[in-house]
Amino acid sequence: MYMRYSLLAVFVLLTLELMAQKVKLNVNLNVKHRTGNIESFDRHKFVNFHSTVNQNNWNTNNKMDNVIGDLLRDRDVHIGRNTGTISWYLRNSITEDPNRPGYADLTSIAAYGKQNRDSYARATWAHPYEDQDEQILCTQVHPFYPDGKTTNKGWAFSQADTEEEPFGTASGEFLAHYIKEFYGTGGVTGKPKPKFVEVTNEPLWDLVTTAEQPHDLTKIFKFHGTVAREIHKLHSDVQVGGYCAAFPDFDKNNFQRWHQRDKHFIDVAGEDMDFWTIHLYDFPSFGGKSLYRKGSNMEATLDMLEQYSMLKFGEVKPTMISEYNAQTHDYNKQGHLPYVYWLKVKSSVAMMMQFMERADKINYAMPFFMLKAEWQYNPSVGPTSVHGSRMMRRENEPESYTGDFIYTEAILLYDLLKDIDGTRVDTYSSNPDMMVDAYVDGNKAYVMIHNLDVEHHELDLNLAGISEEATDVEVRHLFLNGSTANDAPLLNVTNSSGFDNALEIAPEGSYVLVFTYPSEINIDEEVVESKYYADTYLKEIAAEDPIAFKIDQVELAAHGEAVLRVGVGRDHGRSLKPTITVNGTRVAVPDNFRGLGQEDRANFFGVLEIPIPYSVLQAHNTVEVTFPDAGGHVSTVTMQVFNFSAELREVVTKTNGLGLNIKIQPNPVQDRLLVTGMDQTRATQIDLVNIQGKLVYQQTGIFDELVINTQSLDAGMYFLKAQIGDQVQATKVLIAK
Repeated sequence: MYMRYSLLAVFVLLTLELMAQKVKLNVNLNVKHRTGNIESFDRHKFVNFHSTVNQNNWNTNNKMDNVIGDLLRDRDVHIGRNTGTISWYLRNSITEDPNRPGYADLTSIAAYGKQNRDSYARATWAHPYEDQDEQILCTQVHPFYPDGKTTNKGWAFSQADTEEEPFGTASGEFLAHYIKEFYGTGGVTGKPKPKFVEVTNEPLWDLVTTAEQPHDLTKIFKFHGTVAREIHKLHSDVQVGGYCAAFPDFDKNNFQRWHQRDKHFIDVAGEDMDFWTIHLYDFPSFGGKSLYRKGSNMEATLDMLEQYSMLKFGEVKPTMISEYNAQTHDYNKQGHLPYVYWLKVKSSVAMMMQFMERADKINYAMPFFMLKAEWQYNPSVGPTSVHGSRMMRRENEPESYTGDFIYTEAILLYDLLKDIDGTRVDTYSSNPDMMVDAYVDGNKAYVMIHNLDVEHHELDLNLAGISEEATDVEVRHLFLNGSTANDAPLLNVTNSSGFDNALEIAPEGSYVLVFTYPSEINIDEEVVESKYYADTYLKEIAAEDPIAFKIDQVELAAHGEAVLRVGVGRDHGRSLKPTITVNGTRVAVPDNFRGLGQEDRANFFGVLEIPIPYSVLQAHNTVEVTFPDAGGHVSTVTMQVFNFSAELREVVTKTNGLGLNIKIQPNPVQDRLLVTGMDQTRATQIDLVNIQGKLVYQQTGIFDELVINTQSLDAGMYFLKAQIGDQVQATKVLIAK
């Protein structure tokens, strides 16, 4: 998660012996964390998979009874996205209008639509679960895209492109009338109509990347705009998005991919789009290499979409991630392998937690798991032909495709996330590789933790903002039960009546901790997170040449915190530690960034997340970024501002019973730090610690004031601890050069 430094974190950091070993995680249960207008967990948006409520094989050949009830009710899993039904009807059933060549016959759409609604009306077993099915309707490229490819009925959509009939009009009309005729309002009237429409699935893969003769990008993007307008003529309440990029490698070829594809799409069709839609996959096993999106790369990708949307339209249009987790190339066509699901599930957790941080800017995020995907199995090939992203498999796999259906290891994702709900509350991590998020629901607190690192870590988890002790603590730990590709993921669940703060998390492992308290948790404070975007983006880097960015109209409160986010795309070996000033004050750039180092990728593309002193912020801000060497781009500069409803530091001080009144000045400091307010009758110990936990200064004695020479210390955030007897006070100190 973003690195934030508050007094909550300082008191955890004061145990110097443990600083180097343990990652500090704090959860402030009485402080609501609101991002934009979102303050609660949306299971529809995040806890879901690819299916439909009336899918024919929900309850056939299963080892357990009532799979749909187990998943959708007991586990509260949601479903959506259908690319198959509309494509099947278009390909096999819908006829051409005899009076309008290249157009679907509207009476044919209406007839098959009524059949479909009637079929759903008879599927009464599905009706109780339709509230769990918020559909994304999406077509497949062929025969929907008008390039002459015919349906099995022998006709193709019109390729006309005139002022009266813009390119894609016939396709858009079909899609609009399909929505009108194939859906109802629920129950016996027909399935509720979809809330979201993706124009078509991964169009550039078929039409450009793998095509013998690549299609014109401008024409493809105009097609998207035309289809969206046709849908909106009949359905103003349906959101339409595109272009559904399979591999949104914005930084490819020194950002030429961004200019040629993604920026071009926004410029051509963006006005008609309600949202952007992309697919994000890790490639953890690609020819022996690991090409990860999770971590800083995904942050840079999403920041760039948001940044350009703001520059182009004055607003951040939401992003839909309609497919994500991992593609496992090195294990393809080997049949069911539990290790493959470990690769997919660990990526799903990491990405989901990153999406949850942007809950106000993401309208849907769906991991790529399907229910059974029986259509993929080829009897002539055998069990190695099965799909690699299924919720259920045959129990005798991989030896044979026989037996009843049982859950694959994908179920561990949903068991990990079971019951999480409620109001998001304030969290902190001392390490950007350790993401933490938390929610309060009545008398329960849910804490999610994910380790982006490939090493074990010891954790020190502290809960604040509540005076009661939990009566029950459930600990769910998801990890690879071993260290090789022959091993399987395991979800270990334990319950106890207490919690001692200490945890050890496995490499790329996840925790969900559920704390049950005797009474309802009182949330009486608030952190409001806002994100601001610079006035420009994608600036070339020249050595020792400052790049200036303006961030205006920043709203500030009496108390708060801030994080500067600098997107960087550079060749490996180039510096990732620029000199940065905010309103003339130099700020420290951490050595660490979120996730792994991207060594196996062609170049680095990620976001540097930099804590900045709240005191240096203004309504109108100037940020300067200077690299010591040339090459690459600063892709984006954005700023997260966290405004507090009260001085949360004072709350923590009182909670911990601290009565000292040590004062420091100036702060920020350059050369000499003056410490006053000590007790002249008792010895005082002063420790100054850097953000990595290293003790850089210590003095013990009886004195009225103390001067610390900071000239030799690097710029950055430090923590000053003053201890007199059993009383301790900690203060943040910013050294600015």
